[in-house]
Amino acid sequence: MAQPSLFQRLQAIPFHPLFFVVYPVVALVGININEVEPTVLWRPLIILLLSATALLMLFGLFSRDWHRAALLLSILIFLFFTYGHVYAYLKKMEIGGFILGRHRQMLPLWLGVGVLAFWWAIRKVRNPAAFTPTLNLISVFLLLYPTFQIVSYAMQREQAEKAALAAAQAKGATLPLGYAPDIYYIILDAYGRADVLKEMFAYDNTPFLDSLKARGFYVAQCSQSNYGQTMLSLTSSLNFDYLDSLTSALTPDEDTRAPLRALGQYNQVRKFLSAQGYNIVSFATNFPVSEWKDADYFLSPIPHGMNDFEIMLAQTTMWRAPMDMTDEPPERASAAWYRRRTLSALEHLETTVPDIPSPKFVFAHLVIPHHPFVFGPNGEERNNIEAGVPKFEEYKVKYSDQVTYINRRILAIVDLILQRSPNPPIIVIQGDHGPAPFDVIERRMKNLNVYYFPDTPQGLYPTITPVNTFRVIFNKYFGQNYPMLKDRSLYSAYDVPYNYEEVPNNCQS
Repeated sequence: MAQPSLFQRLQAIPFHPLFFVVYPVVALVGININEVEPTVLWRPLIILLLSATALLMLFGLFSRDWHRAALLLSILIFLFFTYGHVYAYLKKMEIGGFILGRHRQMLPLWLGVGVLAFWWAIRKVRNPAAFTPTLNLISVFLLLYPTFQIVSYAMQREQAEKAALAAAQAKGATLPLGYAPDIYYIILDAYGRADVLKEMFAYDNTPFLDSLKARGFYVAQCSQSNYGQTMLSLTSSLNFDYLDSLTSALTPDEDTRAPLRALGQYNQVRKFLSAQGYNIVSFATNFPVSEWKDADYFLSPIPHGMNDFEIMLAQTTMWRAPMDMTDEPPERASAAWYRRRTLSALEHLETTVPDIPSPKFVFAHLVIPHHPFVFGPNGEERNNIEAGVPKFEEYKVKYSDQVTYINRRILAIVDLILQRSPNPPIIVIQGDHGPAPFDVIERRMKNLNVYYFPDTPQGLYPTITPVNTFRVIFNKYFGQNYPMLKDRSLYSAYDVPYNYEEVPNNCQS
């Protein structure tokens, strides 16, 4: 009698529940691969696999049939992981003033479906083993594409990191000042130029800019960002070059951001200054391009509760219901992380960073005044947080409030830096792009851009863009001879990041 093949034996093993429970985690990482580190999947994956294994054993003992137990568990997994998706869809639907997506309607319905499905699987299915080959096959095929996304991304990232490390060899530096100045590069996400704040929000930012000028800052009053997206903008400024000169992989029909992560983390500025003996200081941001965990000093808040990825995953499951019912909806939990990271970075800039030995390069990417709007004008906590971009009238008020708050904190930090630096430092404060999430392209490209130099601000000019920031600094203070690039502003939509539309600078200085 012929022995069953390996494939036939595998078909007889009901492993599909374990693959089904892995799929939502891997798929969510695949969908958001440009925004998250693949390592975020391990904690939820381990918890879910252990839970699924325990339930499979429990159901197996209860039913005395592993195929039936696996079928029951797969039904449970399907219901658990589809609840949040259906809820989010129905929440947007309203019929005669009645919102379909409410937990008090959906939970009883979902539980009722679950009871019927279990009754069917236990009482009506006579041969549960017949379902095993098909469910096994489906579970395998579901995992193929997201696994390919993650592996492909990891390979692209590894290649880009090797290329970035090879290209980022520092030139020998001389020090015209006679010392290596501390350098603070502070990015205020989506902080717009003064004329944009005035026009769009009726917000007068003159007092803040005048306060910076009184402290010796140069304000580039006609500055524009080189790109309209954070990852593109920071990668460019930290490598002081345009993206198409850094790599040929970013073509107009490409949407991968893998090379940006590598080029951003292992950038020319960081490598140059490391070679000059600088301590590199970075902060937790949840942005792969600006979160350098392998920096000499990586400063982050104490872990508390679920991280952003786990919150996002929870939104897609039945866990969404208890989160909402305990007055802790996922949007608010995620916003709390933004607030905690921002406060942590500000506090470290005031307390920890001044004591880090010089010379140091401090790269602080603060996700403010960008939404979510988690700060009032005095730093008070905002509690009415919802998913997505607020409507314009709400955006107008809350964006302005966050500008007011961060202005006050930045002035205090600047004073502290100037007081406690052993030698006069370099301070650059920039918006990676402007505000305007309402399809006003020109406004989005107009960013805050101010500089403090230890001596006269030679080499700066009103229309300077971030791509030339470190060319000026390295030429002036490290004896380099980088040519200045043409200041260009290249806007692109999020889903086609490298299909650019050039935005002219019509500012009258």
